[in-house]
Parts: sequence; structure tokens; C-alpha cells
Amino acid sequence: MEHHERADELEREADKAAEPSEQLEQEIEETRSDWESKKSDQRVPGAVGERGAGPHQLEGEEDPATGDEKAEERQAELEEAMQAEAQSEDDDQQG
Repeated sequence: MEHHERADELEREADKAAEPSEQLEQEIEETRSDWESKKSDQRVPGAVGERGAGPHQLEGEEDPATGDEKAEERQAELEEAMQAEAQSEDDDQQG
């Protein structure tokens, strides 16, 4: 009987040791899910991915913060961003 009791005790210890790992996995999954939802929310500063930010997202004719007319500036920013992206793609293909 001693071996069975020891086996049961070790099994209980293993289950107890696994609990924090399972809790951590759950927290990681919740955090990952929260981050993914924030990355798609334009209202969360710093969470929007590279492709979701930048001058190509600046649509309209006025700056939402100041109300200033920005159509020409935004068009210039968009063109610069497109040129930079094309150059980056060229660099990636060459190197």
C-alpha cells in the first residue's frame, strides 16, 4: 500500500504544480486577445500596427485635431510614404 499512497501523493503534487502554469496560459491568451482587439482600434495610442497607421490613414481635408486644411500636406505625405515603401521593397528584393 505504501507505493500506491506515494503515487497518489506525487500525482496530487503534480496537479498542484500544473495549476499556476494553466493560469498563466489563460492570462497570456486573454492578454493576446486584448492586444489584438486594441491593435484594430484607432483610438488606442501606440497599438495600431504599421500598416494601420501613417499618412494613408489621413483622409479628409482637415486635421481632426486643429480643423486646419491639410489636403495638400496629406497628399504629399501619402506620396512620400508610397515612395519610401517602394524603396523598401526594392531594398528587400536586392538584399
